[in-house]
Amino acid sequence: MNKEKFGWGVALFFVGGILLLVNLDIIDFYWRSVIEMWPIVLIIIGANLLIPKRGIGPVISVLVTIAALAFLAYRGSIPPHNGWRAFGGQNDPRPAKSSRLETSRGEFTHDYDSAFKEAYLQIEGGAVSYTIAGTTDKLFSGEAVSTFGLHHLETTTTDHVPRLKFSMKNKRKGNWDLDADENRATIRLNPNPSWHIDLDMGAGKADFDLTEYNVASLSFEGGAASFKAKMGMPLQETVITAESGMANVEIEIPEEAACRIVIDSGLSSKDFPGFVKQDDGSYVTENYSETRNRFVIDLEGGLTAFSVRRYR
Repeated sequence: MNKEKFGWGVALFFVGGILLLVNLDIIDFYWRSVIEMWPIVLIIIGANLLIPKRGIGPVISVLVTIAALAFLAYRGSIPPHNGWRAFGGQNDPRPAKSSRLETSRGEFTHDYDSAFKEAYLQIEGGAVSYTIAGTTDKLFSGEAVSTFGLHHLETTTTDHVPRLKFSMKNKRKGNWDLDADENRATIRLNPNPSWHIDLDMGAGKADFDLTEYNVASLSFEGGAASFKAKMGMPLQETVITAESGMANVEIEIPEEAACRIVIDSGLSSKDFPGFVKQDDGSYVTENYSETRNRFVIDLEGGLTAFSVRRYR
């Protein structure tokens, strides 16, 4: 047995399993509670150096690694203390750092022009809960609250086609608080233009209710993330693409809408009720060939749970 490879495999399996369970809302996990226990990493390394490589040594090494990871899993289920120290104990003379960081708030708008028949929105961020719902007389209206980043709205307009980039830049490198409830952004859009929406985020959540908008295209790219989108009726061809490494992707479309799904994923789960699998591996609704207005959904992922459901 190669204990180094096996140990790395167990560690990766542990981290990947925790991330997946968190994104599926099965468990709550506090990474900062795990960071408090960082000396365990030194214990694991030291134990692996001391234990002989022959006989039952590799077995003992593996058991020590598994026991340490099990303890970290338990520790991660406990919310962090208000004051915590990265290096010291209760008698550490250094003052405890407050777990509550300064909160940044911002409001963002862009005026609407009746000449805008088409609009592009690009969203970039991480460790934030993004919500799109409701309409506005503006072209774009957004509010953002964050404990570790500042949001910015950049706009350019060419030939009456506005392009908006709503992005977040980290202002406290190394202090990302994934457990904070304050990290969220709420967006409202004007219902008149045809929208092209592109979301790119690492870890985080997104819940888009797009039923009141004309959506020409929707694109999602993320790492360990949860993405939900509820669509209205498609335009002549509304294209939805989702590419993720380890995420939970849920898409809802109207029951009467025609749709085709193409998926490229080996380890991901698929849940497409009401769709018929084709010889080429794609999935279609029964009315797909008969309807002009339709959805085309392209899914690609590693260890991802994909769901496309039809609602009334």
